[in-house]
Amino acid sequence: MEVLEAIKTRRSIRHYKPDAISEEKLNTVLEAARWTPSWKNSQCWRFVIVKDKEKKARLAETLGPGNPAHSAIKESPVIIVAG
Repeated sequence: MEVLEAIKTRRSIRHYKPDAISEEKLNTVLEAARWTPSWKNSQCWRFVIVKDKEKKARLAETLGPGNPAHSAIKESPVIIVAG
């Protein structure tokens, strides 16, 4: 897929299936994220994988009231926190 085509056809998903994500797919996403550019090539990316339902709920509570990501965080099978 060409980059421009990917940008033009992207979607924003906010409702998720409860199905687990395979480790292979999760590792593919993490590998792609690892290669994303960082500010001044500082290589500052760190990722935390959250699958636990209670921890996802606690993360959702850190968002401001009315934030649309609140329910998305709680519904998704896995959260990747980047920093």
